[in-house]
Amino acid sequence: MQIRDDFRRYLTTGTVSEGQVKFLVLALLMRLAGFYRYPIEIILEEDIADIEVEDEDTKIKGRFDILAITKAKRTKVNAFFWVLLIESKKSQIDISTGLPQLLTYAYKSLEHQESVWGLTTNGRSYQFVKIQQGHLQTYHLMSELNLMERQRSILLLQVLKAICQL
Repeated sequence: MQIRDDFRRYLTTGTVSEGQVKFLVLALLMRLAGFYRYPIEIILEEDIADIEVEDEDTKIKGRFDILAITKAKRTKVNAFFWVLLIESKKSQIDISTGLPQLLTYAYKSLEHQESVWGLTTNGRSYQFVKIQQGHLQTYHLMSELNLMERQRSILLLQVLKAICQL
């Protein structure tokens, strides 16, 4: 896979920044998976308002990295349905560090829809999460996938395609 080979070359020169992860890997994988076709629309952090969540004495403030919505499906409040929310990190950071931020944003979407898919990645490792509304909001971690392993990189693209078609 050309995406994997190009990313590997960047890894050999040192740390790959969060922006490079989004540009070199995520943008290309999302294109291959069909996320650029109607009715899906990609929204980047520049276009999304800041999210603030207060938890006891802690205030979490931040911005999404990438959000895929569908214009073919609306939520309970007539907003566009969130298909996939992505939190990316630079290559040297463990993907689990992006999980709290991802969940914070995802839980905000559950005010208007029953579930949303999330993804946290550092370009090499990918952790998909299904976040669901309920009496207690829950999330399910899927098996970690790795772009650098041939079979898991194929599965990565298959999962992205499946989420895109929901």
